[in-house]
Amino acid sequence: MGGGHVLFRLMTGTFGVACASGMALGAVLIQTVWGTEMAAIPPAAKREVDFIKDIQPLFKDHCYKCHGSSRQEGGLRLDRRDDALNGGDGGPVFAAGKSDESRLIKYVAAVDPDVVMPPEGDKLSDEQIGLLRAWIDQGAKWPKD
Repeated sequence: MGGGHVLFRLMTGTFGVACASGMALGAVLIQTVWGTEMAAIPPAAKREVDFIKDIQPLFKDHCYKCHGSSRQEGGLRLDRRDDALNGGDGGPVFAAGKSDESRLIKYVAAVDPDVVMPPEGDKLSDEQIGLLRAWIDQGAKWPKD
């Protein structure tokens, strides 16, 4: 028989099972690590988000106490556009279009139980986190004034 028959026998024999098992295990491990983190983060809202109407009130109610004009924990200030976009001591906390990579989203979603924002008071609801995600994914549009 031709080479196709030999290839078929290899893929259905022990070698093929071992390769398939190894690939499946790798996929499960990747999915477990990535999926666990992503499962903890609520999905982005499905509507257009406005900074002034939707995001600024969230920042004011939940973030300005520690990241506002009088205090900038970790060097992060969220009450001024340019400061917020630059981030804090650890660099930017979000990048336009990439909410799934955003430290801000991971912190408010409590992906890591040791780093939860805000550390005191009411936590953001899933809906509010979804608004933040959508705002970031939609380009993190923030008026200059």
